[in-house]
Amino acid sequence: MSTVALLSEIIAQGGKISARFYRDNPTLATLLRHGYLSEAGVLKSVVCNDCEAPHAAPVLFEDGRYGYVCSDIGFVVQDRAVFQALQPDLPLLIERLPQALDCKKTKGSPLHDQTWRIGAVVQDAGEVMLYFQPRLQGEEDASNLTRALSQEVRSRWRLIVTSLGTLPVANAETVRLSDLAEIDSNTGAFHILAQPGDLVGMPRKNKRGRPSEYGAILSALIAARKKSGASLAGRNAEAKALLGDFKQEHPDLTPPSISTVRGYVSNSRGGQ
Repeated sequence: MSTVALLSEIIAQGGKISARFYRDNPTLATLLRHGYLSEAGVLKSVVCNDCEAPHAAPVLFEDGRYGYVCSDIGFVVQDRAVFQALQPDLPLLIERLPQALDCKKTKGSPLHDQTWRIGAVVQDAGEVMLYFQPRLQGEEDASNLTRALSQEVRSRWRLIVTSLGTLPVANAETVRLSDLAEIDSNTGAFHILAQPGDLVGMPRKNKRGRPSEYGAILSALIAARKKSGASLAGRNAEAKALLGDFKQEHPDLTPPSISTVRGYVSNSRGGQ
């Protein structure tokens, strides 16, 4: 599971989670190290599986020991780590994601409930306004999002980023966070996998002629290489490999120049 996929799974749970369910996942340490998750005390209750019927059991601290209470077997002593709670740091996510996208008009607090404005990304044909909605799976999620957007200045291009669910939204497109970006395990920074303009169907202004024809194909190839872990650290090396993938998958098309491919690689890495 990728770093962003695990973060999305945790965010989608809508509150504190138990560290014990993820303790064997090395990706958890990455999220903790870079601040996307933080410790949040101990859980108030856990599921007891020690008796005949699993049930919720309150967590207590008695005589210097942690444990949970089962009506059948009494106080079950456990190590504190079993009850360690973690919670996602959404303000940090909303701080770092706009940095990778080079957003303006960002807002560091929720618009309503858990709906956040990521900011506006300037693309060839105009601005794409991005929002983050932790879940977009049911009627309540959609209602909260609609209420938040009603307070915003109307934008022609809107992209809703979610950790779970992509319900259709009027006058907007939706995308899962894991399809938009990935987190660098070394730096903790986001790498953008797909350009917002492409995701909302924004037409490209062909400023330099032919290269814009390759945008959708190259963006998809870049995203696929990042997801599979095949992308290379060096920009030139990655551009050469990407061009090779283009020729292999689209032998009927005239390939773009290496400088064009290198430009798309740079854009996908925040201009680096």
